[in-house]
Amino acid sequence: MKVYPKIPRYDHPVVPEDLFEAPDLSVIEKFDGSAFRFTLYDERYAEWYPDQVATAADGDGALVFGTRKTIRGSHRDPLAEIDGALHRAVRCLRDGIDATALRSLHDEYDGPLIVYAENLVYSTLDYGYTDRDLPALIGFDVLPYAAVETMTPPGNPYEETFEGFLGIDSAWDCFERIRVDATATDRSFVPATIRDRQTTVEPETYSFPSSSLADDIRVEGVVLRSDELGRRAKIVREAFRELNREQFGQRPAEAESGAEYVVGTYCTPGRIRKQIRKLVVEDGYEFGLQLNEELYPRVVEDIWAEHWPELMDLDVAFTPADIHPLVAKRCITELRKMQTNAALNDADPLEIWQHLS
Repeated sequence: MKVYPKIPRYDHPVVPEDLFEAPDLSVIEKFDGSAFRFTLYDERYAEWYPDQVATAADGDGALVFGTRKTIRGSHRDPLAEIDGALHRAVRCLRDGIDATALRSLHDEYDGPLIVYAENLVYSTLDYGYTDRDLPALIGFDVLPYAAVETMTPPGNPYEETFEGFLGIDSAWDCFERIRVDATATDRSFVPATIRDRQTTVEPETYSFPSSSLADDIRVEGVVLRSDELGRRAKIVREAFRELNREQFGQRPAEAESGAEYVVGTYCTPGRIRKQIRKLVVEDGYEFGLQLNEELYPRVVEDIWAEHWPELMDLDVAFTPADIHPLVAKRCITELRKMQTNAALNDADPLEIWQHLS
């Protein structure tokens, strides 16, 4: 399954000026979750599929799924073998996707299709996961396998266009045909919300609406789409970018102090999750937000133990004591996301993001 092309910011040099006035310009809500894609393995078109997909399918009729870069399995796999952050999405494939309808679309498009969606898990924006029922997957693009061979990524990933993807009307028609209406909301598949069509946009002054998922939450941003130009571009709300930095920490290149640089470089989600697992599995602590009192000092200790030669030779100056509150903030955020997504996916918190890159 082809990896979804990167969508550049509206002010990126690769974005053509005429995109904002394209006659078919559509504005689509950008949702804050994690990347997801799936395809139906149809043995009639076996030669179309890469080996990874065929292996994961293990037979006709399997819905094979993946995250942004990796094939993860099929909807037939036991949930115990699937990362906890994907359980709700896989339940959606089982109950919310009409595989027969998807197979019929293969006939119409002379081959199989790849469906791209947002796996609605808690990342930066809290749409009210603990307060309201939300769909599991939100579809936003469809690519026929027949177009994949013509799409060779250039040296700059942002220069790759979206030529070959189904037009917006065809894609949204596919979404409506493959979704099972009677499915419970928390296992449902829905199309992304189209905010406007045949419009013009001034990116610098764009007014961000409330999310279609929650009136009290402003959208992360929007995607500008022109099928005639084969282009997409995103406008992301500055307040969301600030919240994202607060949740995930400053990127090293954006750090305003030596301590922020150290935390942005070495205090990764993987390192935090490793220490959480050790505390719970090896040391018998109970999982929960209270774990942070013991967690963040261990994360700081782990950073020093593994990287002290690099830290001693850094070109940036920092005060070791200033690292502690920044790491504590990152750790409590990670604990909160693991707790929320475990409840959302009906999964063990320790299985959330344990197998995802």
